[in-house]
Amino acid sequence: MKRSPKIKKVLDNITKNCFGKTKTDAEAERICVFCHKPINLEDFKDDLSRKEYEISGICQKCQDDTFG
Repeated sequence: MKRSPKIKKVLDNITKNCFGKTKTDAEAERICVFCHKPINLEDFKDDLSRKEYEISGICQKCQDDTFG
């Protein structure tokens, strides 16, 4: 997903302040921005969960724990 530099910076600031790692860094390391565990795209339940990962950087387990 292509984002404007301003939106990317805002997301990085939020995730850095909340979770200790920027979304950009988490994506580069292929880890979840919440739990910092490795991301495996095959673990996502459906397209909506994969889309949420693209937006938030949150793995399937953390999505389930957060959103139910």
